[in-house]
Amino acid sequence: MSDVLFLCSNAGNIVAKDPNITIKQDDVERELFMSFGLLNELSILIGDPGQIAAVPVNPEMRRSILLACLAQRKKSGKVEKPVADFDDLDISISDVEAILAWTMDHLMDFFVRSLKKVVQVTETHKTDLASLASSLAGSPASASKTA
Repeated sequence: MSDVLFLCSNAGNIVAKDPNITIKQDDVERELFMSFGLLNELSILIGDPGQIAAVPVNPEMRRSILLACLAQRKKSGKVEKPVADFDDLDISISDVEAILAWTMDHLMDFFVRSLKKVVQVTETHKTDLASLASSLAGSPASASKTA
C-alpha cells in the first residue's frame, strides 16, 4: 500500500496525496490511479463534501465508488472496461476499505482546495463586491405601471 506523498508548491499551500494505490484483485496486484477523470466522476457521485463521511456506511454510495475505482481506465481516467459483475469481485475487505479511505482522502482534499480558492478569489474581489452591493442597495426598485 502506498504511503501518502506530500508535494508542496512554492506558495506552500498545495498538498497533493499519492495518486496511486496498490490493491490485490483476482489474486493479482493492481495499481489504481487517481486521474482527473476518476476524481471528477467521484466528485459528481458524492456531490457535496458533507457526504464524504457517509461513503463507508452508505451501501449504494460505496458500490458506486468501488465500481468507478475498479473499472479499467486509461491514464486520463476514461473508462475502457467497466466492472463486469460487482457481486463477483475477488477483493479483500481490507483492500475495499483502503480504496474507500484513499477515495475519501482525495475527495476531501479536492473540495477543501477548491473552497480555499473560492475564498481567495472572493477576498481578492471583496472591494468590488462591496461597491456592487452598495450600488444595488442604493437603487430603489421602481414600481411598474399597470393599468
